[in-house]
Amino acid sequence: MRELSLELLPNQAPLFFQIYGYFKDGIRQGQLPYGSFLPSIRSCAHTLKVSKNTVETAYQLLVSEGYLRTIPKKGYQVVHQAETPVPDPGSASNDALNKEIQIDFRYGNIELSAFPFHPWNKARNTLIAHYQSKYEVEGNSQGEYLLRNELSRLLYESRGVVSGPGQMIIGSTPQQLLSLLSQLLDRNRNVIGVENPGYDGARNTLINHGFQVRAIPLAEDGISIEELEKSRANVVYVSPSQQFRNKLAMSQDKRQQLIRWVRSRAGAGSVKYIIEDDYEWEFRYDDRYLPSIQSLAPEKIMYIGSFSKTLLPVANLSYLVLPKAMLPLFRLKVREYDQPVSRLDQLILAHYIADGYWHKHLLKMRKHYEEKREALFEAISRYESYFVEVEGKDTGLHAILTVKTTKSESELIASALEIGVKVYGTSRYWLHPTSEYPTILLGYGALSCDEIRMGIRRLTEAWFGPA
Repeated sequence: MRELSLELLPNQAPLFFQIYGYFKDGIRQGQLPYGSFLPSIRSCAHTLKVSKNTVETAYQLLVSEGYLRTIPKKGYQVVHQAETPVPDPGSASNDALNKEIQIDFRYGNIELSAFPFHPWNKARNTLIAHYQSKYEVEGNSQGEYLLRNELSRLLYESRGVVSGPGQMIIGSTPQQLLSLLSQLLDRNRNVIGVENPGYDGARNTLINHGFQVRAIPLAEDGISIEELEKSRANVVYVSPSQQFRNKLAMSQDKRQQLIRWVRSRAGAGSVKYIIEDDYEWEFRYDDRYLPSIQSLAPEKIMYIGSFSKTLLPVANLSYLVLPKAMLPLFRLKVREYDQPVSRLDQLILAHYIADGYWHKHLLKMRKHYEEKREALFEAISRYESYFVEVEGKDTGLHAILTVKTTKSESELIASALEIGVKVYGTSRYWLHPTSEYPTILLGYGALSCDEIRMGIRRLTEAWFGPA
């Protein structure tokens, strides 16, 4: 084992993540060869002057990614062959900039240190020990039946989704599944409406597949049905659990209007459908229960969801539920579909859900993120005269801040970077921008409450001067 030459930077990424990255690089570059052992948790913690929990979290993350295995009474052994490192595009040019970023309000980042590695790795080790020969047999292209069955039960209980395992397809990301879905829709007969503003990844995927895409404005209670009808779209992509602009859930009345629209007569040779992206349904902070739209018209809705905010990023796993009538078309057109998610990860998640660990982790993280959300909105309220409004109080892991200024979005982002805070604009989510003031996206999932408060204070000073 080489000497530890890692210098931990307290104002950068979480300490456990820096340790994880250090050893991961060493393994991939061959400095930690196959079969070698990492220093013990106690030894590493002593050398780096961090807690044993910090080191253990880093090691467990490496185990979950397949770089290490644990051997009782011996420690953590490298089980990954060295490889030629693949450079991260733009990483060299961004290195100096990244070192200056002290607080990153990136949307999509989550707190990795709170993940319960022990039950996840316990399920992994059990499956490897008892079912190793099974992984040598090709799996189902739709995904492992055990996982699809567990997801059918989970989604029915939590979202009212009406489906069987045969209607479900496992994928890596919602965007990948939307690309798959695009192969089932005739681009010559289907015009697709998308929320404006809305998720640009979905919009661009549909455009790249050759569809005509119509921007449908969002009203206060959801997508404008009047504008949807005018657009002549026969398919619409919506995110009713939390719409992008106001981050509110679509109202019950608007849901019923949307169901009436999808069941109304379509033009000659076409059929109406809804694509429901139920992203971040897990993180609602009010007491309202709003089931999925799919529960109201399962024969008309293609339902997409993801575990991206409740699992480790390495367990990239999403799911698509098709109406029964579309299954023959799926089997005809996409019979060569290569399942992108490893069989092992699928089976681990199935056991993780069945044994109650996922639900327990969700309840813990919902409370944890709610504390961060309260810290964010409390910090913003101190400087409320500088902002037009802030949206996102009830759902999700980010907020949208409208800034009362003559500065542009890019100017706000640049001045924030100068004081070590990274924020993100929202213009990319609009097809036709209408906002009078610039709006900034603030993701807070990976930040501590203190970092959130400090970040808001620094932003206000950078944009408006000392209070």
